[in-house]
Amino acid sequence: MKKPPVFHVDGERGLRGGERQLLYLAAALRARGRRGVICARAGGELSAEAARQGFEVRTYPFLGEWDPLTAARLAAAARREGALLHAHTGHAAGVCALASLSGARWLAHRRVDFPVSAMSARLKYGRAGAVVAVSGAISKILREAGVPQAKLTVAPDGIPATAEECAWTGVDAARYRPPSPGEKAALKAALAEEFGLDAGAPWVGNLAALVPHKDHDTLLAAAVIVLLKRPDARVLIAGRGPEEMRLTASIRRMGLSGKVLLVGHRPDPVPLLKSLDVYAHSSWGEGMGSVLIEAAACGVPVAATSAGGIPEVVFGGETGLLVLPRHPEALAEAILRLLAEPDLAARLAAAARARLPRFGLARMADAMEELYDRVA
Repeated sequence: MKKPPVFHVDGERGLRGGERQLLYLAAALRARGRRGVICARAGGELSAEAARQGFEVRTYPFLGEWDPLTAARLAAAARREGALLHAHTGHAAGVCALASLSGARWLAHRRVDFPVSAMSARLKYGRAGAVVAVSGAISKILREAGVPQAKLTVAPDGIPATAEECAWTGVDAARYRPPSPGEKAALKAALAEEFGLDAGAPWVGNLAALVPHKDHDTLLAAAVIVLLKRPDARVLIAGRGPEEMRLTASIRRMGLSGKVLLVGHRPDPVPLLKSLDVYAHSSWGEGMGSVLIEAAACGVPVAATSAGGIPEVVFGGETGLLVLPRHPEALAEAILRLLAEPDLAARLAAAARARLPRFGLARMADAMEELYDRVA
């Protein structure tokens, strides 16, 4: 029996972790023979990247969370082609819920641990054939908001964890592997020249959108403490977002200029990730944190908060160091410990990498195929 195609719906303007996860999933499903269509915002970064990767792309206006025009067009196309709608964001879920009024079958993905209102639980997620949460923490939020347990499935995000999965996604098989000492030195040297830094200094990094829930304020406060004890250390923050101007001012006001650098959006963040000595994740809200999987794959030891679904990715004391959110002193202590104890850092990083198969794309595709069959 022919599998129904899947319309992957995401109207975001940028290309962040959720959009990359959408493309990973679509690639894994494509390798299994399931047709996928990327339904994205006209002129957005997702539509451009999806086209570059050879996906069938259709663009829509996405005029808001409850956009009737986009919903009507999606519903008509889904009926005509016998397709399932897969909403990958909260706003996309609103559009697909409207489309379901015209008979479209759909499921929703939830990747953030923000509160869900009873109205959203009923009018959006309650209308979905299934709801995928990327962590148990998100599933709990949805359940407590009123989404029936029977609709909920936990399926973590992932990365290409094997050579076969890398081939599906067009990713070099060495991309998500720890660099050799020579490779790391070369990456660091190139970036040190770009940023005007000492390649021999310890580098602490963070790759996250510059938005409030990533809590870069806590990271900056932790950086002050780290630099008092390790004045040679440097902190690199990669990302873009509405907090950039405020954070730039904070760095200057706190006397951190030249020591904490906002290095902007990195189209390919992996070289920066592989050059780090510690990855620091300061969020007070995090659905799962797929960058933590990438850090593990690249062999970078992690100091992170215990927000949201992070403890389902980083096991405190086993695969990384965890601290309470909004505790800069504790985060600084964890960072300093990883810098001061290379044997501990190496042991934690190796244990994290050993657990990567549970985040592979084949596992993700298996879970989605089962749900698609159920919803269809």
